[in-house]
Amino acid sequence: MRRNGFTLIELLVVIAIIAILAAILFPVFARAREKARQSSCLSNVKQIMLGTLMYAQDYDEMLVPYITNPAGEYPGGQTYLGWTYLIEPYVKNQQVFICPSKSGTQYSHANYLNIPTGYGIRTPRAGKALAVITEPSTTFFYTDCVQFQHDDDMDDRGLLRIDHRHNGMANIAFVDGHCKAGTLQQLRQSDPYL
Repeated sequence: MRRNGFTLIELLVVIAIIAILAAILFPVFARAREKARQSSCLSNVKQIMLGTLMYAQDYDEMLVPYITNPAGEYPGGQTYLGWTYLIEPYVKNQQVFICPSKSGTQYSHANYLNIPTGYGIRTPRAGKALAVITEPSTTFFYTDCVQFQHDDDMDDRGLLRIDHRHNGMANIAFVDGHCKAGTLQQLRQSDPYL
């Protein structure tokens, strides 16, 4: 008499095959999910840069300043506004200031007004006229960052701690408006101070 069920061995073999397939596919799914986050982040950086260029059109071709009044009172007098607040009317969505891959509730020092952000601005370029930037297609303005520190001993270069949170790459917005993902080595080609 023959039974219609599975034997224990057959069941264990099927479970083992499913476990092997899961072990193979889960990392693939994780990479695909991170690639989707990277694409969303790249879109955020593009929107931020487009907002900055619209700001520049309204303010005599001047890029957005890092802050409007460096002598303002922390956490902010009436005229002490970070760059994120200045371009917010052009972007209209605070969510674009947050990288979807950024973990935790860290706050960037790229603005002093408690907007959680995953992006930083390069202060030597902030508040400058577009005309003084001789190579806008290779000069980056925004990138994924962990935090920003300003160092007066660095000839006003500032220290931008870039976060390569997208499979070893960071999303970068260039002054001409294009955006792409790049590694630290690629960034250093256009900015040797990184």
